[in-house]
Amino acid sequence: MLRRGVLFVWPWLLLAHAAQDVPVLPDGRDAPEVDLITPVPLPDLPPGSPNLLQPTMPKELKIDNQGTVEGSIDTGVRLGGPVKIVGDNGLEVFSDTAVVDLKEKSVTLEGRVSVYQGNTLQRGRRAVYFYEKKFLDSRDLTISMDPIIMEAGKFTAEKLGGRQVFIGEDAGITTDDVAAPNFWVRASQTRVYPGDKIVFKNLRLYAGEVPVFWLPYLSQPMDAELGYHLVPGARSSWGTYLLNTYGIMLGGKLNPQTGEKEDAWLLSKWRLDLRSSRGVGTGVDLVDTRLEDRKNLSGLSLYYLNDLNPDTRNSGVPRGFVSDNRYRVELKHRQTMDLPDQATWHLDSNLTLLSDSYYLEDFEPQRLRSDPQPDNTLGLFRRDETSLVSLFTRLQINGFDRTATRLPELVFDQAKAPWFGLPVLHEGSTSLGVLGVQTGDATRTSIIDPLLALPLGDPHEADLLSQLPGYEQQLAQLIRSLPPGDSRIPALRAQLLDSGFTRFHTYHQFSLPMMLGGGFSLTPQAGLGYTRYMAVDGPATTTDRTHLYAGMEAAVKFSKDLGDFQNHRWGLDGLLHIVQPYANWSVLSTDELEPAFPRVDRLTFSTRPQTLSPERYTATDDLKNWNILRLGTRNRLLTKRDGQAHEWLYLNTYMDAFVEDPELKRSFSNLYNDFRFQPVPWLTLGVETQFPIVERGSGFNEFATYLRYLPTPDTEFTLGYRWLASHPVLQDSNRVDLRAYTRINENWGVGMQQVWELDDGTLEVQQYTLHRDLGNWVAGVGLTRRDNRYQQEYGVIFSLTLKDFPAVSLPFQLDAK
Repeated sequence: MLRRGVLFVWPWLLLAHAAQDVPVLPDGRDAPEVDLITPVPLPDLPPGSPNLLQPTMPKELKIDNQGTVEGSIDTGVRLGGPVKIVGDNGLEVFSDTAVVDLKEKSVTLEGRVSVYQGNTLQRGRRAVYFYEKKFLDSRDLTISMDPIIMEAGKFTAEKLGGRQVFIGEDAGITTDDVAAPNFWVRASQTRVYPGDKIVFKNLRLYAGEVPVFWLPYLSQPMDAELGYHLVPGARSSWGTYLLNTYGIMLGGKLNPQTGEKEDAWLLSKWRLDLRSSRGVGTGVDLVDTRLEDRKNLSGLSLYYLNDLNPDTRNSGVPRGFVSDNRYRVELKHRQTMDLPDQATWHLDSNLTLLSDSYYLEDFEPQRLRSDPQPDNTLGLFRRDETSLVSLFTRLQINGFDRTATRLPELVFDQAKAPWFGLPVLHEGSTSLGVLGVQTGDATRTSIIDPLLALPLGDPHEADLLSQLPGYEQQLAQLIRSLPPGDSRIPALRAQLLDSGFTRFHTYHQFSLPMMLGGGFSLTPQAGLGYTRYMAVDGPATTTDRTHLYAGMEAAVKFSKDLGDFQNHRWGLDGLLHIVQPYANWSVLSTDELEPAFPRVDRLTFSTRPQTLSPERYTATDDLKNWNILRLGTRNRLLTKRDGQAHEWLYLNTYMDAFVEDPELKRSFSNLYNDFRFQPVPWLTLGVETQFPIVERGSGFNEFATYLRYLPTPDTEFTLGYRWLASHPVLQDSNRVDLRAYTRINENWGVGMQQVWELDDGTLEVQQYTLHRDLGNWVAGVGLTRRDNRYQQEYGVIFSLTLKDFPAVSLPFQLDAK
């Protein structure tokens, strides 16, 4: 699966896994945390042991020698080895040979020297242990904390504030565990705080023996989100760029012994972005790491750029004046409240202020596609096992966006549950709020004002009307039909620009599930609702609506064991076929609003069938009479996998028959097919189709499919395809999205993506990536081209990434960078 995102160039993040406490003792024992060197008393040894030092040796040493013993206590004792020194705190030192010098009170270990302590390993050809001073001279050793290897001209281990710190002078760090590492990070002084961070002074990055980067100081945390990240590249609308981020933790309490803050909780990411065509951008992101949902609750984010070329266009669509002061201020935070009742309370803030309507297009194009109009809400929520109470407001902070406001709205939602202990299930929702629609500046100036100024019959009228929502089209046509000077025009115009009302709405639905035997189930349903509109803007007045609902769901289930099929390649271990014909009848009777009555919660067009439950129908102001019968059949093939039932294949075929259609005055809908096929991990296929089979149907066709296929463990293809034709509102489309990645060998991999719109023959996106495995690092380069029809974009990006770093995976994906 291709992954979206940009890989960071972190030449020093080869330290990322040092926080993993994995035992590395040769005999597999768990070692307690200890000082690097601690003297221990010599245990009583049996007389005549040929491979141990004599009892007259210092009691600080416990030495096991598997070889010869030469020399004397006066001149020094040479141990033929292998030699093992053991401390009472878990320290173990191994070497080929050793010389004990009683005058210097030292043991010189030679040959293949290894020092183990917890998850720390030091290796080299020679080390000297001064047992009286409790000091190990390891200047000829390297230290390893998987996957880190640290070379030091002089290395010491110290206790600071109760924790162990490794200090290297003229030290080099790498993760390339070979005789001649491909890269080193060297510094005049290096301090390693296991599991926390590494501090460098006078840092140099070496590729082999060639210096390629320098920093006077760097404190690099071992957390994936902390430390220094940089992303170089080029883009047609940015020029060459270098995006820099440095993450540090704030908050917590100061430890007077170490001078470090403990229990820091505020993650801060400081940004400095250099774009040759757009200038320098700077900002900061502040995130409360104590929150669980940090992806959606991103905290406070500030960003500012003095744009050198604010008129630069990506899409080619003409734009009006854009200020050179470009900025984004965003707050997404949740504050949990500890109140005495048995419910969960929290206060949510979701606010985004943008400098102009083109900011996301220019500087955050990926977000533009998923969230083109950021929401702005504040809310207080109370949740328990059966209900949710919400008091929230939605604001129009960005004047250029059309916004459905709530100033505020109080909602009480009740989950489906037994009603007063009866077998009848109840669910419902009640709300009271001040709702409105505030038109965006661009809609006012470029659509509504020109439309109302046009003379009747002007050829541009139809084009401008098509850019307005349904009820606003009708309202604009009503205004244009009135004679000039009509007294109703000012109120209608105000309603067209900024409409609103106070609305009370309640709806409650009851159901009685019944199992009648033989696999047959029957669920009658009934619902009752009421809506009142007050303080309505414009000429419309207070209005009441009553909603009556009746429905029935019926289904019968049949199953057949198709035998003990066994096929490992296709993931089959037995096969069970389940067939479930079903019918769902839904009738709603309501008082419909006048066409020109303002609407806030309105229906948006989609190719998918509507819900048949008024409780799930969110377009409250567009509720209309309906009488719909949905008939269908579900087919499922189940097999056994890992001791559980696995859905091997699923097919749902259904269509709607309309006695009364609320949308398009149809007699029948299209015939829908929803298909899923997931036999094995290396193959996934999903298909959704719909097409008319009778006259007076929906009148359009749609075919959408998704395929993920791994023909070999080194190659992956994904294919997305969507064809839409003759929809009454939505544009025709014939779109192909193809992605592929293959690992050519152990060192090289290539990836690609192409997006075609075959309806007009446009190759919208091309991007190609090349990856080179450098052992512990992965180097990558990517090229991309995007055709916006009016204008084309080109880009290139480079990456150098630590392969073992947990936040990185291949292949990376580009987006016109």
